[in-house]
Amino acid sequence: MIKNLLHITEQTDRTVNSGFKVNSRLNMRLAGKFRVYLLGLMLLGSLAAISCTSGSYPVDIFYEMHYQQSYKSHEPPRLSAPASAVAFFPGPKSTAFNTGEHLFVVNCSMCHGVDAKGNGPVLNKLKTDYGYQVQADPDLTGAVVTGFGDDIIESFMMTGVTVMPSFSKLLSTEERELIIEYIRTLQ
Repeated sequence: MIKNLLHITEQTDRTVNSGFKVNSRLNMRLAGKFRVYLLGLMLLGSLAAISCTSGSYPVDIFYEMHYQQSYKSHEPPRLSAPASAVAFFPGPKSTAFNTGEHLFVVNCSMCHGVDAKGNGPVLNKLKTDYGYQVQADPDLTGAVVTGFGDDIIESFMMTGVTVMPSFSKLLSTEERELIIEYIRTLQ
C-alpha cells in the first residue's frame, strides 16, 4: 500500500512538474510577445506625440535684424562676377549704410517705430497678441530716455530690457554710438 502511494505521488509530481514546465514556457512566450506589442505601442505613442508639435518658434515675428526683410534687401550679391567680365572700379564707398539712421531703421524701428515713439508694429503685436508686458518706456523721445546718459542707453542696447534682446553681439561699439547719436537728434 505504501508502495502504491509512493507510485501515485511520483506520477502526480511528474504531472505537476511537467505541467508547470509547459505553463512556464507558455508564460515566457506570452510575456515575450507582450513585450514586443508593448514596445511597439510605446513607439507608436511617442511618434504620435512628436508629430503633434509644430516644430517652430511660438512667436512668428523675429525682431533681430538678421531675420528682417529690410536687412536682407541690403545684402551684397552672393555670386562673384564671371572671369570674362570687365573690371569696374567704382568711386569711394558710400557711408549711407553706416549712418545712425540706417542702423536704427534696420535694428530698432520694428519695435520703437520709425519716429522712435515706441509704436513699432512688432512691439504692438507682442503686447496685444502674445501678452508681453513692457517694463521700460519704449518711447525714445520721451523725458525718461532724454534724461539718460549715452552710457545708460548703450548699456540697455548691450544687455537688453524685458522684450528687447541684447544687441551686444549684433552691433559694434561704433554702430551703437551712431544709433545713440541718431536717437539724440530725434529728441
